[in-house]
Parts: sequence; structure tokens; C-alpha cells
Amino acid sequence: MAAPGWFHQALQADVYQLLWEREPTFEAEHFGTDSNSYKWIKNHTAPITPKGGASLGIGLLDWNSNVKAMQVKWLLKYLDASVSTWKFILDCWFARSSLGRAAILSSIQAKVLTKSMRGNIALPPFWSQALNALHELPLVQTSLSRDGALSQPIWDNRHYPPPKIPPRLRDRWESLQVTVVHNTFSDREGTRHFTREENQSYIDTDSDHPYFQNKKINNERFLASWDEMTHHCDTTMATFPPTKTKKPTPPVRGDPELIQITTD
Repeated sequence: MAAPGWFHQALQADVYQLLWEREPTFEAEHFGTDSNSYKWIKNHTAPITPKGGASLGIGLLDWNSNVKAMQVKWLLKYLDASVSTWKFILDCWFARSSLGRAAILSSIQAKVLTKSMRGNIALPPFWSQALNALHELPLVQTSLSRDGALSQPIWDNRHYPPPKIPPRLRDRWESLQVTVVHNTFSDREGTRHFTREENQSYIDTDSDHPYFQNKKINNERFLASWDEMTHHCDTTMATFPPTKTKKPTPPVRGDPELIQITTD
């Protein structure tokens, strides 16, 4: 449950009362306590921990940051391998895209992932706040193996721009389970892309093609977008040769698991 904003403000006001007043007093009927005493350290510098007198601060807990950290920690629990009912409930919001649960780490906007289902079922505020707190973090990609690069989402990636193809063609590729870089390869080592002929055979298995979203797709333009997409993956995401060591590889096209979360 997410605590209301007035609660956080009242808590911080009481902390400042204890910190700055010589004789702190609290009134049971009030939410928070006003302090008129002189603050010899500004609020934004108070959380700084003094180190040998080099920094001005008292090591006061940054309450707002602490709350956000606790909320983000629950999202990390949501991503771990454990199985819980509450995760399946959250999937109704966070796992609606082709990325599954990894969507919370993507560039998909929080308002898209947290919008109400069917207009009347809202996501609890705690999880909306947690997702916003997660998106405030500057996730930095320090190193990436080839397997990690092959696991990267082609679309909605926070580290790489998507291929420049029309949105409807992108949605069509997503519907065909082309979601991560490895889905563009015909082998698990990531050395050979599917050919145009192989793609045509794969597309022909869908009885609705060339119609998508109630509109007809130009098949030649659609297949040409594949070349643009694979060129983008080769030059932007998977830019180095395959490793000789055998490591777990991401799923190929058509597998149930469409995304592999990597930490390297």
C-alpha cells in the first residue's frame, strides 16, 4: 500500500522537529510539527554523510529516496525467478507487451504499462509509483557479451534506438514473434539471418497475411523492412563476432519465452 503524500510530509516535519528544536514538542491532533528554530544545515545537504570533516552533512536519511528504493526493490522481486500469485496479477499490467515482465526495464512509458484494464480496473498506486521510481534510475550498460547482445529487445530498448521502419510493420513483426535480436537469426549462435525466402515461408503460415489490423500490407515492402531491421541489429546491437565458448543463448523465433533478462 502506498502511503499518501501528507504522511511523508508529516513524518519529515516531525524529524526536523527532533533535529533542530532544543525541546521538541508534538501535538497529537496535528499531522506533522512546524519548527521555527534555525536550521544550520539545509535540508538538501543534511543527508550527506560527513567524512573527516570534508563534507557538510549529518547523514540524515533521505526519506523520499528511501521510499523509492523500497518500491523499486519490490519490482526486482517481481523480476526474479520465484513464483507467486501477486506476480501473475501484476502481469495483467506490466506483461501486456511482447517483452513480458521485462517491459518494466524497457523504454515503454509508465503510463502505458499502468493504464487501467477495460477502463475500470486500476493498478494500485504503490506499483505506479514504483515504476516511476525505476524509470528515474539511469540504467547504465557497462559491458555486454554477444549472448547478452543477442538477448536485447529490438523494440522499446532503453539503450538502443529501434529500426526505422513504419509502426504498423513493426507491430506486424512483433505479432510474428520477432522481438529480440536473436529472433532474426536462423541459428542459435547468431551467425546467419533468416533469408527472404525463409521469411516468406514463415509468413505464409499465417492465414491472415497480408492483412493486419484490418488493413492490407504491401508484402514486398514488408520483406524489405526485414533487411533494414537486420542491418540495424548488426550495426547497432550485435556488432562483434560470436564467442567460441558455449553459453546459454536466447530463444529462437517461435519459442514461448521471447525475452531473456541479462545482467552482464
